[in-house]
Amino acid sequence: PQGAPPVKLMYAGQMFRAERPQKGRQRQFNQIGIECLGADSPTIDAEAIIMLMRFYEALGIPMDNMRLLINSMACGTCFSAYREKVRAFIFEHEDAFCEECLRRADINPLRAFDCKKPDCARIMQDAPKITDHLCAACKEHYEAVKNHLDKAGLAYEEDPTLVRGLDYYTGTVFEVQAIEGLGSQNAIGGGGRYDRMSE
Repeated sequence: PQGAPPVKLMYAGQMFRAERPQKGRQRQFNQIGIECLGADSPTIDAEAIIMLMRFYEALGIPMDNMRLLINSMACGTCFSAYREKVRAFIFEHEDAFCEECLRRADINPLRAFDCKKPDCARIMQDAPKITDHLCAACKEHYEAVKNHLDKAGLAYEEDPTLVRGLDYYTGTVFEVQAIEGLGSQNAIGGGGRYDRMSE
């Protein structure tokens, strides 16, 4: 029936950041995106990633000038347990972390993976990786997404430190980076699954 799930949508237009923009970002910007509501299949995750990479290719960006990073942010159950492991890891090494990482450890310890300070980045290389702590269902979903990407012939890198910086992501997350020419602001697109956002 018409209007039954899944519903696939797209949008394009001007967006505005409510919070203070980070260095190198504008308050007003243009964004395009796709959404799929009412489906939890790993094929949907892979489809979104494949569409994004094909879109960039159609714009004339050579595939070898882009890097596709993927990760799983897990379900609520295994994510909560993993988050506690990272928090404990940070406090076990608190003498080596900056004050910002220690402050974030109680709010969102995974943000320590994004810290640009060399000492923090070095220590976080030894932190627990989320892909080692997925429950059976999350692991199966993540493996299926990778299998679909392999079948589509897409090269990707698994990055267990890719956390997308937003608490509402669950399951698959991804980011596309320009390999050269953009410096530290090299992310040209990304996204992921956020099944609990409306909650």
